[in-house]
Formats: sequence, C-alpha cells, structure tokens
Amino acid sequence: MKNLPILTSVTIASLATAASLSAGTEIRREPEPNHRAEIRHEAEASYNASMGAHSNVSTARNANVSQQSTHLQYVFGYAVPGRPILRMGFSYDRYDFGFAGPGLIPGALQSLNVIAGLDLKLGDVLIRIEAQPGFYGDNRGFNSSDFNVPIILGASYLVSKDVQWIAGLYFNPNFSLPFRGGIGVRWRMSDRWVLNFVPPNPRIEFKATDDLTLYAGGQVISSTFRVNKNMGTGPGGRNYGNALVDFTEIRTGAGASWKMCPKSTLDVELGYMAYRDFDYHKVGENFQSRSGAFYGQMGLKMSF
Repeated sequence: MKNLPILTSVTIASLATAASLSAGTEIRREPEPNHRAEIRHEAEASYNASMGAHSNVSTARNANVSQQSTHLQYVFGYAVPGRPILRMGFSYDRYDFGFAGPGLIPGALQSLNVIAGLDLKLGDVLIRIEAQPGFYGDNRGFNSSDFNVPIILGASYLVSKDVQWIAGLYFNPNFSLPFRGGIGVRWRMSDRWVLNFVPPNPRIEFKATDDLTLYAGGQVISSTFRVNKNMGTGPGGRNYGNALVDFTEIRTGAGASWKMCPKSTLDVELGYMAYRDFDYHKVGENFQSRSGAFYGQMGLKMSF
C-alpha cells in the first residue's frame, strides 16, 4: 500500500485476520449425552462515534474525517446431544464518514450478511466453521456485485480451566490477501484478572465485582467492501467506480462491562482511534489518517 511501511502492513493484516476469527473463541461444549437439546439466542447491538481525524481524502487534498458506526447481530443456536451445534443468524454493520468537500473515500460503508455455521468437538479441540454470505457495499445500497462469501475456520484448545488457545484461518476472496491466519490466548491469571489476548479486542480484564468488569486494550476492524459505479467520476477518479476497498481501523481504549441481569450485559468504552485506512488495492491507491481522534462506544449483549 502506498505510504505504508511493509512491517506495519503485515502487522495490520495479521490483526485483521484474528479479528475475523474471534467469533470462534467462545465456542461452547456440546450438551452432555443425557441432556436434552438446547436452543440459545444471542443478540448484540453497538454504536461508536469518533471525532474528526486529519486524513487524506483524495490524491490532492486532506480533511478532518469523523466517523459513526452501528453494529447489529442475532444468532440462533441449536444443539442436539452428540451432534455439532448449528448456528444461524444475520449481521448488519454500517460506517458513516463525515468530511467537508469532495473526496475519494466513501460517505458510508455497510454490510448485511447471513451467519451460517457449525460448532463441533474433536477430543479437547473445539472447532467452528462459519460462512458469512451477504452484501458488502456503500451508501448507495446493495446490488449483485456487492455479494461476497467470507469463510471462517476457528479452533480452540482448552489447556486447563484457566488457559485457552485459539487459532484459525480466514478466507475472503475480495481481500488484498484472501487467506489470513491468526492465533490468540485467554489466560485467567487469578480470580479477578484475565488476559484476553484475542483480537479483534485484545485486552486485560479486572473483575471489580460479580457484575462489573473493567478492561483496557485495543480493537481492530477490517473488512472489504465494493463502492458504487459512480465513485470517483471526477478528474483522476475514473478507476474507482465499482472498486474494492479494504477498510481498516485500529483503536485503543478502556471501559466497563456491567452485567445488568443474568441474560444481558452493557459495555461502555472511551478511547483513541489511532489509525484508519481505505485501501483500493486493485486501483493501487490508499487514503490514510494523518492523526488520531478520540471515540466513545456503547454496546448491549443479550443471551437467552
């Protein structure tokens, strides 16, 4: 990528991979043979807002770019004793970018996809296979050219009740590097301290009370979208129509998770967006932040 050191590029690629694989880290064991089938619902919603970060928005100009993002997800799990756990659901993500004047970064990026996968157990190894077929486009709506099918293969090995290793492989045919691998570890160091070094949210956690957990760490966001056919139709922008763009953002922050009741958790976080990049890898151009910006984030998770 232009203006990006190779070492930094490789580091971001590896973190983005683990971000996509992290969904497989909380794989639950199958029900014991004498138990009846289990049905589980998981829902989550979050909102993030970042202040303006000085960025290049075209080959000729810079601007302060702010961002708002929304995430919605629902997953239905069905487990029959002695068989793999079936997971089905959907996910919606949207990133809105605000800046003054013209530019070659999209006003918004969004995705709407199905979640279809299996959790299975082979000895002490828990495995997740998941496909995310759907539409990955911009603010002009979705069309057939936005369709993509990323695939995740994750594995979790329980070394003990306190240590869990996670590894996996991510395939996205639209990424600049279609195949990526990642590894992480979750280590319960004591009754109150947990090192949860698993992207996209590697962090250290402190259990202040039974219902309140404090944490500090990072977050990596990375995905690929297709912009509309009219993107960059001005001078010098003729190659951007229908182009693929790899979007990457790196954040660091601290927050709190409050278990409001046995079935729901509220997360509140404040931090600093350190890096943002729009990489049109097939066009051969990318647009990056030149400075960071503060952000705030709130999320709600429910399971029942």
